[in-house]
Amino acid sequence: MWYISTRGTAPRVDFEGALCSGYAPDGGLYMPEELPQLDRETLRHWSSLSYPSLVKELCSLFIRPELIPREDLNDLIDRAFSRFRSGDVVHLRKLKNELNVLELWYGVTYAFKDLSLSCAAQFLQYFLEKKGKHVTIVVGTSGDTGSAAIESVQGAKNVDIIVLLPKGHCTKIQELQMTTVLKENVHVFGVEGNSDELDEPIKAMFTDVAFVKKHNLMSLNSINWCRVLVQIAHHFFAYFQCSPSLDMHPLPFVEMVVPTGAGGNLAAGCLAQKMGLPVRLVAAVNHNDIIHRAIQRGDFSLSAAVRPSLASAMDIQVPYNMERIFWLFSGSNSQVTRALMEQFERTQSLHLPKDLHSKLSEAMTSVSVSDEAITQAMGRCWEENQYLLCPHSAVAVSYHYQQMDGRQPSAPQCCLASASAVKFPEVVLAAGLTPKIPEEILALERKETRCTLMKRGDDWTRMLRATIEDLSRQWRDRSLNVSE
Repeated sequence: MWYISTRGTAPRVDFEGALCSGYAPDGGLYMPEELPQLDRETLRHWSSLSYPSLVKELCSLFIRPELIPREDLNDLIDRAFSRFRSGDVVHLRKLKNELNVLELWYGVTYAFKDLSLSCAAQFLQYFLEKKGKHVTIVVGTSGDTGSAAIESVQGAKNVDIIVLLPKGHCTKIQELQMTTVLKENVHVFGVEGNSDELDEPIKAMFTDVAFVKKHNLMSLNSINWCRVLVQIAHHFFAYFQCSPSLDMHPLPFVEMVVPTGAGGNLAAGCLAQKMGLPVRLVAAVNHNDIIHRAIQRGDFSLSAAVRPSLASAMDIQVPYNMERIFWLFSGSNSQVTRALMEQFERTQSLHLPKDLHSKLSEAMTSVSVSDEAITQAMGRCWEENQYLLCPHSAVAVSYHYQQMDGRQPSAPQCCLASASAVKFPEVVLAAGLTPKIPEEILALERKETRCTLMKRGDDWTRMLRATIEDLSRQWRDRSLNVSE
């Protein structure tokens, strides 16, 4: 299995190369050169598997045994999930009025990103230990990615991690989950800007191929292929939990409602579709609606500004995984994808070609949900089920209630729940509900914090590069001392 850039001019790489990178050298994102096609018998076999076993089967299709032998792969995935609060790792909650909620938040930081990042970190450390190498991970976060990435590698001797968080745009708990980790290999920066703005210096840095190579830089944002790979499992597991039968001909469809910001879970759903899983996708976004406009009208253009919402981790205007989706639905056409993305980067405006938009809208639909609808969905779900939703999960559940109230017939449906409500007590209160916060979260307020401010007007790229150069120098000094 080889991986190629969506823009087609970078050399192909193996899984290790795709994992240990950020953007491809040509500015694109890595995707598998070929997608395995799954027959009915494979789906039937997979349907009886636990979530961890499903992740193992899926990863074995995309990671050659010469890179990670199957026994080692199984051990790494078991280790990745060993600290989850549920032995099942994920759990389907069946609620009233045919509301199915797939809880993806039993990891240490109470967010779905723990699932893919814990696996990515295990794979990464496996390769690093074999080769005695050091990497610096650079992550931009809108809320949950940073803490999950930090948790996955904190204290690792051959990894440094730099996280840029949007100061004032995360919840207090999200920020504390990052700034209270004081391990020597963790470096957190609070940026006076939104998540799209802090992505700009990161992308600029990753396009400097010589700098990236010199300092062994990589990213664990969902630009990283491994993140998307593990997230494909969400869709298979949800399908098997919600499908009425695998004995029907053809196999029944299940509608997957995906709350999304940067589009990683959505890209994973598209890949599952292309592999043969009969799912219909619903991209559920807040009022930052570029994905919704692209699906409905073919309009992939920036709005005047990011508008803060109650679902703050989805306050994104540049959903970089849409590049993967455009590549998939253009028939893996790198030339078309490169032209589209270069136009978007140049003009911040793009109208999708008619045939691409047609294929996109056949594969999925979309909804844009207001703050009012978010709190209404949270309130209604509590009233009917005594079940607290986080605001991002409520974006998906709001779509379910719209469909139910409109009495629109639909296939069985599953809403992906991306985080626990315990991370968003302010929004729970805004919905007129009472937050339930575990002691380990409350304890964050009593911990020491460490965070370097990147002020508006500072040269963020220069600050980032200087930090990376300093970390490389420290690693070289330590290595010399050990060898002496």
